[in-house]
Amino acid sequence: MGRDEQAAEAIEAILAEDPRHLGAILLKAWMHSEDREWDEALSLIRHGAELWPRSPEALNALARCLHGMGQDDEALERADQARALLDADPANAVHAAPVYLTLVWCLREKRRFREAIAAAEEGLRRTPDAILAQWATQVQDELIAAEKERC
Repeated sequence: MGRDEQAAEAIEAILAEDPRHLGAILLKAWMHSEDREWDEALSLIRHGAELWPRSPEALNALARCLHGMGQDDEALERADQARALLDADPANAVHAAPVYLTLVWCLREKRRFREAIAAAEEGLRRTPDAILAQWATQVQDELIAAEKERC
């Protein structure tokens, strides 16, 4: 709603009461990333991932931040770690689509199109998701274009 100052105050109040509140940590980091304050965002997300090392949400947030910073090798490692945690707890299923989307983005950025498509297909088998399907189609189109360029 464009009330960033009020949101920041609410986040700080939550963190004052519970400094380990993952949702508040990640939201605060997201706000910094929206302002392209990558170092602050990365520091917060790394802290959240240290506090919650078995959280696919925290590891995926770390992967997305690293991807946003152009550090796709480490981003891919963290996204793979997040994917490995999806089956650790049935409640983690809610994070499947975002984790697979991050994998697709990182693999696409590295021009590993076939792997990106495979990751998208694996994710779609786990959970139907329109955004993930859309990215799978886009990556397929990019693969076709890259193969045409090669010829």
